[in-house]
Order: sequence, then structure tokens, then C-alpha cells
Amino acid sequence: MSLAAARTDQSYSTLLANILGIKKYNYPNWPKGGHPINLELLFRKLEKRLGADISGLVEWPMAFSIISSFLDEVEDYYERGEGSQSVPPQKFFFNNVAVRGFDLASSWMIKPSLCRDHIESSKNKADNTMGMVDESMLRTALTVLEAGSQQGPKDPSQLDWLQYHHQKEGVENVVLWLGANNALGTVTSLNINQTSDDGTAFDEGPEKVSYEKRKGWNLWHPGDFRKEYEYMLNKVVDIMEDNPNKTDYKVFIGTVPVVTIVPLTKSVGGPEDREMVTAKEWRVDAKNPAPMGKKEVPDPEEHIYSYGRYYPYFVYAEKFDVEMPHLNMMQTLHIDNTIRQYNKIIIETVAAANEKLKKKRFYLVDISSVLSDMALKRNNYSPSYQYPSYFDFVYPRVDTRFYGTTRKGKIMSGGLFSLDGVHPTAIGQGLIAYEFLKVMKLAGTFKEDVEKAIDWKALFATDSLRTDPIALINEIYDNMDLKKWVIKMLVK
Repeated sequence: MSLAAARTDQSYSTLLANILGIKKYNYPNWPKGGHPINLELLFRKLEKRLGADISGLVEWPMAFSIISSFLDEVEDYYERGEGSQSVPPQKFFFNNVAVRGFDLASSWMIKPSLCRDHIESSKNKADNTMGMVDESMLRTALTVLEAGSQQGPKDPSQLDWLQYHHQKEGVENVVLWLGANNALGTVTSLNINQTSDDGTAFDEGPEKVSYEKRKGWNLWHPGDFRKEYEYMLNKVVDIMEDNPNKTDYKVFIGTVPVVTIVPLTKSVGGPEDREMVTAKEWRVDAKNPAPMGKKEVPDPEEHIYSYGRYYPYFVYAEKFDVEMPHLNMMQTLHIDNTIRQYNKIIIETVAAANEKLKKKRFYLVDISSVLSDMALKRNNYSPSYQYPSYFDFVYPRVDTRFYGTTRKGKIMSGGLFSLDGVHPTAIGQGLIAYEFLKVMKLAGTFKEDVEKAIDWKALFATDSLRTDPIALINEIYDNMDLKKWVIKMLVK
């Protein structure tokens, strides 16, 4: 949230755990607002010292001094201070072993030993002024994966933890949502570096391609995605079927959102510059989210979406020049259509797994369709998503645009995405939990009224971007130096 692993207490998985009545649900806490940098906390520090408008020869040097001091404090804490400890003081494990930035292969490849090796190598780098925490994702992974491993599995990956708990006590419900980071880097970098042109990157086996080799890729060819997804899901099937406790388990699998919808980028031009594009959107059958056999996989539906010609970072959209970094419409369509194929593959792989088991164990949660239906400009300002009834008359209304306020702190746009333009707000997390709950209801895991399961009034009250708007946010549009710095931090 807002560029930091910061508020796991507000994540959709924690909401689900609370609603399902899990009494002992452990997740990590992140001091200093989390890392690599909590943009919300930083903007609040700036606004508290300088108000809603930074100007003049005195205030701008002061602003960058505040930024530098905050970055150094966070960096020192996590690289050299108390937060740099490889093993957290808690001896209990975390029920939530999600790690921001993980792709499919991370679920079996990234282990504490790999994290330590790369973190140790990063210590040779010079300390940067205005820099962020080195190897932030791997530091996050180390904290998450190593907690409790003194008594549990040695050098555990995410899948190792799943196997450990299923063998020890039996796991009734698994939430598995991976794949977005096999495409998200295209949007953060405004560049496409695909695994291969013909789906042959993993012909020797996904497990044989090193972490180092993967680091340069930001878009998996559908053929390569299929090999990795099938490899991962086969591992999950093997783990869950090795079931000494005879647990009646269920696995809830999220589809991959179309990442070009996130407001980090913004299409430019008016209605006359947009094109209507017909796309085959692979969607999950809402009445049968646990397909069995490929013959029951839903046929692709045709949907009409509105696309702009260019997609620069949102802060450059109002004064866009074609020489600025951007994705064009054809690149954006390539990314979107690739992700649509990902979801076709996920639907087919889940159907094959259920067919093999002769029982519906794997259930699909179609987050991709949810986000596509929420998208404002993509749907020509007429999104079709059916929000919970509480949303009908809340004001200001929430939407998928980047968070925007006036200088007086009046919210003008956004509400679903946090300040990094990619990850959900507390309200957005609540909607993800809501979608998972609807499928859990169909699967029999949740038996109550889904509409009443989430206290939306209370959840809205926890969303600080809404309850305490940041008026200073407009500075990232008005000041070129701050604009460049924010984008550098967002895409680093």
C-alpha cells in the first residue's frame, strides 16, 4: 500500500481471516511505515511541516531535506538497524506468507538462503542520498518466510510452508493469488522485455531457470506462463493430496488483473483520440467457479473497451509529449491480450486439476474481470461492476483513477488505489475480500450473508486517504522536480 509493505492488518487476507473467525492469525508488522518507502507517511510529514502548497526559495530546499531525512531513517533501520535482523524476534510462523513483488516462480524458488545471499551482496553498494532500501522485496521475503522456521521447515519457500502446515494439522482453506507480477513490470517501466517469442524459455523446466536470469523479464509469453503455472499448481495439488489428516480442503485461486488499468499510467487525449477495441475476455463462470474438464471452460466473451493512443505515467498525462516515456496503444493491447491468455490458462489448469482429482477442490476468483468491469476510462466512463449496496450513495464516490484532491483537501478522484498507483487502498482490499467471500460462499467455506459480512462503514473509516485527505498531493503535478522524484521512486 502506497509503495510499502506497511499495513498487513488492512489486507484482504486479514479481513478474510477475521470474517472466517480464525482466532490465531499471525502476520508481520512493519515499523517506520514499512519499506521501501511509505509515500502516504512521507506526504503527511511534508504537509504537516509545509502545508498544502510548497513554494519559494526556502520551502523547496526544506521539502527535499525532509524527504532525504525520512528516506535515510527508513534505509538505516532496515539495512543496518533493528529491522535488518534476518530472523524476526517472534518464534511463531505467519499464516500469511504473501510477499509483495512475488511472481509464479517465487512461490518455490525464493527461500531465506537466496534472500540472505542477495542482501549480503547489496551491502557492498554505497549508501545513497535520497535512496531506498536495497533488495527491499527480498528483505520482505526473508522476514515473512523465516519467521517460525526455527521449529518449522528449514529454508522454507511459500510452498514449503504450505506443505508443513498441511502435514502437521491440515489446511482447510488456501488463498493462492499469483501471476500479476509476471506482467506488472511492463507498466512500472513502460517497457516490454518478454521471456521469449515462442514460449520456449522454460523448455528444460521452470525449476532450472535461475533467479538471476529471470530478473530482466517483465512479461511472460503465454506459453512460458503456462509451463510455470502448471508446474506451480501441480506442486500445490501434490502437497494438498498428501493429506494425512484427511482434511476437506479447498483452494481459492485469483485470476490475473489486466495491469494496464492501474492508475500509475494514464491514457492521454480526449474522446476523439480514443479507439474502441473488441477483446476476448476469458471470464470465470460465476455460478461454477470450480470448473472440471476443459469442455466446461467458459468460451471467450467479446467485450468492447476504450483505449487511448498513449499511456505515460499519470503525472505527465496533462502535458504529454510523444518524446516522454510511454506505452502506445499497440503495446498496451499486447500486454492486455497476453494477460487475457494467462487467465485462459489458469481456467484450463484449474479445470484439469479438478478433473484429475474427480472432485472440486480448486475454485476460481475472477479478480481480473472485477477490475476490468471497474475501470473507468476503459469502459468509457460507464463501469459495469456491481459494488456492494453500501457504495451506492457514499460520497465522494470511489473509482479507479489516481487519488486526487484539491488544495483544500477535498477528494476529487480515486479511492480504490493507493499512492503508488498500483496497490489497493483499504477500501480496495475490502472489495477483494468481498469477491473471495462470494466464491467461498458457493464453495461452502462461508455460510453467512456475504453482503453483510464486511462492515463497510467501519472499513471506510480505516482508510486514512479518505478520512484524512492529503491536500499536498497536487504538488506532484505542479512541480517538475518532485514529479521526477516520485516517478523515480515508484518505478525503481
